[in-house]
Amino acid sequence: MLIISPDGYIRLPLELMRGISLAHLISGLDQDNPATANDAAVPTTISGYTEWVSEGSAPLTIGWDWQLNVDANGIRMERISEPRSNIMLIDAERADLGFAKTSALLETVIDAFAWQDTTLQYIKDRRQ
Repeated sequence: MLIISPDGYIRLPLELMRGISLAHLISGLDQDNPATANDAAVPTTISGYTEWVSEGSAPLTIGWDWQLNVDANGIRMERISEPRSNIMLIDAERADLGFAKTSALLETVIDAFAWQDTTLQYIKDRRQ
């Protein structure tokens, strides 16, 4: 059973975290900065944010910023920030791994998670 600690974190080992299903909560686009008028093309980026949650009385929350990137394989969304979360990962002795290690491990979870299609579809649906 997951419990919210007094400091707001939900503490759990990485193995348990990987087994918890996350559902999409919200995503959005960042506001564009107005380009200055000139005679040449102006480089721009499309970026945004997404937030995912688990079910239950102590829901895990995890969010991150992303950016659209283009390469020879096409257009893809990539995470560009550390995760924002109420998760604190713990070791076998139930000791906190700390913010930096938790963040790094959560990045690997996010990068292995198929979030891009759901995020993009949510944004498309809201723009219509």
